[in-house]
Amino acid sequence: MARFKGLRLHQEMLQADVAERLGINQSQYSKLERDALEPNLETIRSLARLFNVSADYLLEIDNSLDYEPTFDLCDFLRNGKLTLDGQYIEPRDCEYISDMVHIFMAKRRDDIKR
Repeated sequence: MARFKGLRLHQEMLQADVAERLGINQSQYSKLERDALEPNLETIRSLARLFNVSADYLLEIDNSLDYEPTFDLCDFLRNGKLTLDGQYIEPRDCEYISDMVHIFMAKRRDDIKR
């Protein structure tokens, strides 16, 4: 489906990355993107969670998207590769990084209130 590819590219993922997350092979996922294979209910649920969109949006039933598709930082760190100054950030650092982001966001909210 056209939305599958757009959301995948938005998150800078390869077909193989999405296929791995879905527990299918890359060839099967490619067929989903080309409408050569109909997604089952579990695949739709998994893609909606992965891309943080509704199933209706995925299936082009609803064209409204009230928010930018996002990814979960800790999920990304566990399954993706993230670098800073050429060094890989390890998945085990997720909790520490998440705590730092929450502190930053709370400070930003406080600054906006002032």
